[in-house]
Amino acid sequence: MQSLDRHGFEEAAGDFDAAVRRTPEIDHFCSSSAWILAADAALMPPREPFVRRSEHGWIALARVPHAAGWTSLEPLETAWCLACPLAYDERPAGIAEDLALACTRDAPREVLFLSGIPVASSLEGALVRALMPLYRLDAFSVPVVRRFRADLTGGVDGFLSRRSASFRARLRQAERKATRFGIVFEPVGVEGDAGAAALHARMVALEARSWKGMEGSGLSVAEMGDFYARMLPRLAREGAVRAMAATHEGRDVAIIAGGVTATPDGVCFRGLQFSFDDAHRGLSLGNLAQLSLIRALSAEGVSLYDLGSEVEYKRRWGERCLETMTLVAIPHGLRFHA
Repeated sequence: MQSLDRHGFEEAAGDFDAAVRRTPEIDHFCSSSAWILAADAALMPPREPFVRRSEHGWIALARVPHAAGWTSLEPLETAWCLACPLAYDERPAGIAEDLALACTRDAPREVLFLSGIPVASSLEGALVRALMPLYRLDAFSVPVVRRFRADLTGGVDGFLSRRSASFRARLRQAERKATRFGIVFEPVGVEGDAGAAALHARMVALEARSWKGMEGSGLSVAEMGDFYARMLPRLAREGAVRAMAATHEGRDVAIIAGGVTATPDGVCFRGLQFSFDDAHRGLSLGNLAQLSLIRALSAEGVSLYDLGSEVEYKRRWGERCLETMTLVAIPHGLRFHA
């Protein structure tokens, strides 16, 4: 089993991402290097990486000391507990056994936090079997995390056929109103670091005029701005950024952006940032920007749209739900107080 430091993991990120894309059931985008390394740098406190590579796959964790005197191993992204720190090709038992071996050898007294584990999955079962001899296991102290996802099978017509008649009618009415007002929707091309920086600047400028910016949330928060500034170039270098802008008289009034990734079940788009000018709230720009993006994604052959973590309005757009849990493993005999 190979141990990698931070630099080594950066160098091997392409191999890691290929393993993530082959892993069944997990949140593929939020387990990728673009997401977890940007989150590790921008959102997490300084930590020592605990990264292992074996014939069965990858373990991507970080060692975190706690004020109460105990130490944990946890994913590189724990801001939302979306990332799965384990990537494997076929046998979840193999990577689960490798995790138990690595911890026995290098972290025998450290608490494990394993987020992003699909609920009732083969990976969950393999982890329980491999870790139970060494740990007390708890899957209930951290809430289940849900993402809503829209099936894009059949293109935009197929997507709309799975929405209610009233939903479709409201969209048609909103499109007519926006057209009369002079709103123009167009995709944003993003190539390389320069393209990523330009998109980020547009997003930050628009966010300041959105309700999120007015409330001091979203990209107006320094850490979140930094997170996107680090993640977008990684995605752009892979040609993975997709964005749609709505303009009025040449000025941005809405932008929706995200990234695409291959999964065992097809290509998935993951929505990341979504803002609209609050002065145009009555034009349904959020809904229309999403619809315009879905048209472009469908034409490209994207089969799934992941809208991200659970928010009520996303239920109307996504008919699927991905649920993941966090498995907490406490070494036998360790006195642990979170």
